Amino acid sequence: MNKAICSFFDGSLIIEGREDAVEKVDFSFKRLEECPGTGEVSKAIHQMKEYRDGKRKTFDFVLDLKVTEFRKKVFLELMKVGFGETVSYGELARRIDNPKGSRAIGNAMNHNPCMIVVPCHRVIGSDGSLVGFAGGLELKQKLLDLEK
Repeated sequence: MNKAICSFFDGSLIIEGREDAVEKVDFSFKRLEECPGTGEVSKAIHQMKEYRDGKRKTFDFVLDLKVTEFRKKVFLELMKVGFGETVSYGELARRIDNPKGSRAIGNAMNHNPCMIVVPCHRVIGSDGSLVGFAGGLELKQKLLDLEK
């Protein structure tokens, strides 16, 4: 497994994958030693640094989502939510033709292997409140603020 690490806000971003595709993007609350990675993982770490620094709004490295078909459908729809935009769990459920699937959407978000790239930080409660995020609500708010 190919791995890259960069500082990201008050912690570190860890990217893992193969030479030809990124499979995982995760956040650690610890500052880890930076590591550049190779191939698509190296490309991803470079793009994530640009995102962190406010110089990038989209990503174009190869992503290999190893998830169920339902989660893939959810994640691909979520990736259509643009930089600086938000969507509610209910709206995302409607967009995938599963209007009563808000809980299933939330469960999918809990199993997102590629945070930020699959922008679950852009999913909010129906009342506009910040709810659920694997990196914590503080990080979610920082990501949303970065995208304003």
